[in-house]
Amino acid sequence: MQMKRAILAALAIAFVAGVSAQNKPEFTGTWKPDPARSKTIGGLGPTQTITVEGSKMTMLNTTAGNTSTTVYLLDGTPSTKTLEGANGPVRIVYTSKWEGDVLVTTWSNPTITNVERRSIQDDGTMKVEVTHNYNKEPGKSESSTRVFNKAK
Repeated sequence: MQMKRAILAALAIAFVAGVSAQNKPEFTGTWKPDPARSKTIGGLGPTQTITVEGSKMTMLNTTAGNTSTTVYLLDGTPSTKTLEGANGPVRIVYTSKWEGDVLVTTWSNPTITNVERRSIQDDGTMKVEVTHNYNKEPGKSESSTRVFNKAK
C-alpha cells in the first residue's frame, strides 16, 4: 500500500512539473517594436532576437547595425553585463523569476532599479512592462510598456 502511495505521489509531482513547464510562454524568435501599441519614456528600443536554451534566455538587440547581448537566467540566478557609461564602466545585474506565465526581471545599476514584466499576449504579441525606480530620488518612478510583434 505504501509503495502504491509513493508511486501515485511521484506521478502527481511529475504531472504538476510537466504542466508547470508547459505554461511558460515561448519568447524565442525575432520581435519588432509596435509603435502604435507602445507607451514609452525613452523610445521604443530595438528589434529583439531571443533564444531560450534550458534556463538561459539570450536576447540580441540590434540598433543601427550594432548588436548587444543580454543574458537572463530563468532560475533566479543573477547574471551581469557591463556597459560603457559616461563616467566609465557600469555593471548591471539581472535577476529573473517566473510569476505564473510572466517573466519578472529586476535589473539594476547604481542609479536605477528596473522591474520588467515580460509576457506573451492572447494575440501572440510580446508585452514588456517596465517600472523604472530612481535610486538617487527615492519615491520617483516611471513606467513604460513596449509591445512587440513576432517577425514572420
